[in-house]
Amino acid sequence: MNALDYYTELYLAVVRGQQQRIETSIKECATIFYCSERNAKLIIHKMEDLHWIRWISGLGRGNKSHIVFLKTLDALVDRQVSTFISAGQLDKALNYIQSHALPEGLSKQCYERIKQEFGYKVETENQLELDILRIPMRRTLATLDPAYAAITSESHISRQLFDCLVNYNVSTNKFVPHIAHSWEVTLDKKVWTFYLRRGILFHHGKELTAQDVLFSFERICDDENQIPCRWYFRALQKINVVHPYVITFTFSEPTPLLLYLSSLNLAILASDIGFNPKRIIGTGAFRIVKYNRQQLVLERFADYFRERALLNRIELYYAPNLISGQKVYDVSNTQPCAAKNEQMYEENGSGYIMFNFRKQGPQHDPWLRKAISMLIDRNAMIQKLGGNRYQPSNSFLPSESRKNPPVMEQEQQIFQTLKKSSYHGETLKFYHFNHDTVLHDALWIKNRAERIGITFELLPLSLERFYDANLVHDADLVLGGEVLEENIELGINHLFRDQSSLVRRMLDTEQTKKIDQFMDNFIQKDCLEERMSVFREVENYLREEKILIYLYHSKREITFHAALAGIKLNAFGWADFSKLWIKPNLSKEKKQS
Repeated sequence: MNALDYYTELYLAVVRGQQQRIETSIKECATIFYCSERNAKLIIHKMEDLHWIRWISGLGRGNKSHIVFLKTLDALVDRQVSTFISAGQLDKALNYIQSHALPEGLSKQCYERIKQEFGYKVETENQLELDILRIPMRRTLATLDPAYAAITSESHISRQLFDCLVNYNVSTNKFVPHIAHSWEVTLDKKVWTFYLRRGILFHHGKELTAQDVLFSFERICDDENQIPCRWYFRALQKINVVHPYVITFTFSEPTPLLLYLSSLNLAILASDIGFNPKRIIGTGAFRIVKYNRQQLVLERFADYFRERALLNRIELYYAPNLISGQKVYDVSNTQPCAAKNEQMYEENGSGYIMFNFRKQGPQHDPWLRKAISMLIDRNAMIQKLGGNRYQPSNSFLPSESRKNPPVMEQEQQIFQTLKKSSYHGETLKFYHFNHDTVLHDALWIKNRAERIGITFELLPLSLERFYDANLVHDADLVLGGEVLEENIELGINHLFRDQSSLVRRMLDTEQTKKIDQFMDNFIQKDCLEERMSVFREVENYLREEKILIYLYHSKREITFHAALAGIKLNAFGWADFSKLWIKPNLSKEKKQS
């Protein structure tokens, strides 16, 4: 803590109303500062040197001293926040505000001032004009290790830092060259050969070779690392580096969908560093220049092997108070009169309730699960809660839900179903992610359940604890949500096979075996139509057994300034940072000339 932090805590602890002269003692100050009396005296002297307070010592035994506050907290905080902002230290400004229980009015004033610094900015550094995007984050990031990427925000940011052998083009539904400029596969689909581009550089200057590809894939295959997507290579026999820029993969069985599995999780790491959270190195369009709990700063990688990013810098800050219900890509102070544009998109995915079959409890009773499913009137839920909720779901895909919409049951039927169960009023631990939208869902479901005699205890879960093994040991059911990747078939594989998937983590041994049989069949099919037929079989199994309960599909909206170009949303509702750019203010240029 610095002098401002101590002053803030002292002011908040002792000042009441307009009172500026306060009776106190060194001992009381030490308690407020959480330090020794000796250090409290040093802190008091520091504040006097800054002319923030005047200390009047008490005369005689038993007489208390007095503090005279020479600066109001509002004035001091406003000046300090402005100083942080002028110095480009938004992280320090946010950290200060979030570390103290400031009065509501003052806190709001500070956030309004900081909010002006977010969005797209054109700033000058060393006589160079820089295009900068600043984004507030609702929470701190869990991990940027691409092998573990399972949460939308982390996945999107990791894509800016790392590259894969091939990329998927959602418009053409085809795979396109990336790190590998070409590839070939034997007729039996057992041996795949990839030819790598020469001259690809990692962020620390090392050239990418087949040894880096070998290292990255061996890391995933190593059971000791417990990487969720290691199942991709259960039939892998060997990997051969046959040339510095050529690598082959040999499988014991046909693997026609290998390209579909070439996702972010298989991004290539530098073999001399691997993944080091304190020094994250990839080959992506952006490199990390600063990363801590409060801030992540990405800078354009000048030596990127493909088309370079158009923005100079991306800055992300932990600032939940600045988050609105939709993504806003703004261009503050750049072209203030320009219009706003909006984009809406439909998510391939669904909200759902997943029952935990790894833990003993009433949730194993199929009649109870059916009663819980029946009591949820999805149309009523959407109408009541609104927001981004827009369509009742009966599948992870909106197109499938439209073909087979969920049926609403009569209340009498729900009571009759519950009576057939062995449930006797036990409290079920109902976990939900600590996000306002999810909390509203959980409260709505809890209230509906209570009407028929089912008791839920709502327990919040932070996304930082998404990978926590204790969730499986404690939860009876979890309120979750899944957004599938643009490559839907890859998304389906992740959902049902990855160890990080919430659905898979809750299945018992027999259910897991059944799902694996479906998915083994899925990846062996040669055409999309056949694979989607298997996917429908999986979903029918989930519905019939009431393993999970589908809730609703969502639509998302973003608003962006008309001066911003290159907006194209991915499946997770993020715009590719490397494609964004700001249109110059030509009218301003003309006036200056």
